[in-house]
Amino acid sequence: MKKTIFCVFCLFLFVGLLQAEVLKPFGQDFFSSASLSGFDAGRIIPEKYYLGYGDQIEISVWGVIEQKYQMEIDREGSILIPRIGKIVLAGKNLTQAKKYIQESFNKIYKNINVELTLNKPRLISVFVMGEVKKPGTYTVNPSSSVLEALTLAGGVSERGSLRKISITSKDGHRRNVDLYPVFLGGTLPDITFQSEDIIYVPLGSQFVSIKGAVRRPAIYEVVDTLKLQTLIDFAGGFLPDADLQRITVIRDDRIFGRKIMDIFPQKDPGVLENFVLRDGDNVEISYINKDIIDCVFIEGTIKNPGRYQWKSGITVSDIIKESDLLPETLEEKAEIIRETPSGVREIMQFSLIDAIRSVKEIQLNPRDRVVIRSKDKPLKKVRITGEVKFPGEYVISPGETISSVIDRAGGFTSQAYLPGTVFTRVSVKQREQQELEKFILEKQSTLEKETERTESEEEKALIEKGKTLLQQLAQTPVTGRIVVSLVPWDKFKGSNSDIFLEDGDAIYIPTKPTIVSVLGEVNHSANILYKSGADAEYYIKKAGSYTKNADMKNIFVVKVDGTANNDLKTIEPGDIIVVGFLAKDRAGKILKDIVQMIYYVAMAISA
Repeated sequence: MKKTIFCVFCLFLFVGLLQAEVLKPFGQDFFSSASLSGFDAGRIIPEKYYLGYGDQIEISVWGVIEQKYQMEIDREGSILIPRIGKIVLAGKNLTQAKKYIQESFNKIYKNINVELTLNKPRLISVFVMGEVKKPGTYTVNPSSSVLEALTLAGGVSERGSLRKISITSKDGHRRNVDLYPVFLGGTLPDITFQSEDIIYVPLGSQFVSIKGAVRRPAIYEVVDTLKLQTLIDFAGGFLPDADLQRITVIRDDRIFGRKIMDIFPQKDPGVLENFVLRDGDNVEISYINKDIIDCVFIEGTIKNPGRYQWKSGITVSDIIKESDLLPETLEEKAEIIRETPSGVREIMQFSLIDAIRSVKEIQLNPRDRVVIRSKDKPLKKVRITGEVKFPGEYVISPGETISSVIDRAGGFTSQAYLPGTVFTRVSVKQREQQELEKFILEKQSTLEKETERTESEEEKALIEKGKTLLQQLAQTPVTGRIVVSLVPWDKFKGSNSDIFLEDGDAIYIPTKPTIVSVLGEVNHSANILYKSGADAEYYIKKAGSYTKNADMKNIFVVKVDGTANNDLKTIEPGDIIVVGFLAKDRAGKILKDIVQMIYYVAMAISA
């Protein structure tokens, strides 16, 4: 009991001990960002899926005869096909079942072709218990992954173990699962669920943390002897600007209290492989002190805003002269935004003119931001987040462009993925919102009129689908995204795409995505791991293939940069594949409106 309390206590202590960086347990981001809609029971149907009672299949036959059979595997594990007879499919995977059915038809017919599709997998109930956010009973299919079941239960709690998860069946057979290999680039464990399996997540017992100049700072769980090098590998290795002359380990000793241990990898090459970490250890990797850190930023209503070199003892009057002021510069008041060693930001006001004339010297610290205001109008600001060296809010001057504010933010980190850049603008968002509201009102009116007119059940179903799409549109927030391509960066600067900034603009530079999303008329909308060279058909099959209402001539790809095309061969990380809706044997205004609505939904979600 004391051991458990101590370990949970360590988890909460990490935030305070690591000062400016707020660390999270490794793997928690998956559950906080995973979409439940992507984890419907039966979402992914692998090639090795084994058939059983309750599976709903479709058999298509063509050649000397053409026929479709839609049937469900009975309790005996078989199906009954006229003239062919009883075929036992239970225990066969999809490939084996197709071959067996083909052989059965070949005994009766010549020159016949058979295709087998799993329309709807059987469902079973499993229990998810322990340190999950919503323990309970959940419905999955036998080939659902452990991640799917845990996500349905809200994910693993921050004090739960990702490395000692157990799955126990009714007969007492127990399997253990370690999710770290999955999150570190491995494959999911090959597990077939059985009805009433118990998935149990225990409390994590030991944790260590690593912060600073590594690619993935976080809190990591320990299940065995953990060497310092292994922890660094968990964290993705060192960043290029990591200072390897000294690594600090902070350890809480129950007898002697907190102590700091310095490790010197360059003096002792084997120390990383030999140093054994203990429960509660905090590892700190410092950054190399670069010239870019020794700078101050001048922002706002002044002739030459930008980044200036910092030197010991430098003051405001050393950088800003009275001749640098503009007619609209507010001379009586300016601000310094300063980040303290603990990571807290302080804002200090001072008289700009007194500082320039040395009436009162204002000494500057490294990375201070001096913000100079205008007499007549408020400062215009933009926000830049993601993979830049100094993310935050920046005051912009008239005529300032995207590239200039990115340069002021220190440029990109090594993890920046420029094709996925998201640029949003408040004025565009407001216009999009107005257009969307107008569109929804018009289509609502159209659907209401069609509801009064039609008596056809098929048309009524089509109208209901339209109303559902309109509800989705009404609940989907607009973003105001403008498509901006920063690639190649050296040609972007000063180009026509390097547009002038407006107040409220936002720039987000992401890391490289690892998934491709599939939406629309597929059996199970899904986020699928990117596979190099795979085309759209590969991802659509992974999403359960097409629904009966899929328009296979109306498939398009929303690219990670916000554009859209119908190139189904070139799929890149972060792309969204959208399969359109087809109202069979129906044409005219309603169908056209429905297709247009689906396009709006897809684009709104992808923005």
